[in-house]
Amino acid sequence: MAIQTNAMKQYAALGYTGAATYGALCTTTPGSSAGTEVSGGSPAYAREALTWSGSNGVLTASATFNVPSGTTVVGAEIYSAVTAGTYLDGATVTSQAFASQGTYAVTFTYTQS
Repeated sequence: MAIQTNAMKQYAALGYTGAATYGALCTTTPGSSAGTEVSGGSPAYAREALTWSGSNGVLTASATFNVPSGTTVVGAEIYSAVTAGTYLDGATVTSQAFASQGTYAVTFTYTQS
């Protein structure tokens, strides 16, 4: 049965985002398993905490990551912890090659239908 009310869509979406607490970037395409996470740089790359907001089952969180020189970002991922943790989800993003240290911004979106 499909969810009929926005209230229930919101409850279901909150279950997803309650576990999805950290965003990450990767250099290989994520799917049913994680891609290769970015590392290194100065300032150093790190996973970023996600603060979700929204309504009616559509929630978003934004994060900006430090990316080291010589890295090509191809995917974004969601984890349950700042280090290690459980890989929960991932998707491709607009690929960007970094010839020098830079930043990459991602808006993560979860839609409960």
